Amino acid sequence: MSPTTRALTLRLEAEDYERLEREATRLGMRPGTLARVLLRASLAPPERRPEHHPTVPLEQLLDRMARLRAGLPPVDAAAVVAASRADLGRRGQP
Repeated sequence: MSPTTRALTLRLEAEDYERLEREATRLGMRPGTLARVLLRASLAPPERRPEHHPTVPLEQLLDRMARLRAGLPPVDAAAVVAASRADLGRRGQP
């Protein structure tokens, strides 16, 4: 955890957690990541949410995110990390 972040424990009803988990899985992310995204979006200052933009239901937003993700190529995170580490190792050698 970076020095600029702080941990927060949040208790959810089982049904709410299951829904969060389903949506996170559908979007290809972890439940904690989706919770952080949703929390940050709900705390955005009013000037970042102009009045002329209608409020969009969460389900529609999640569907849009899923469609965007569906168009992306699959990513092997472990391979990306390994390649990045190898690249950093090469940079550190004369």
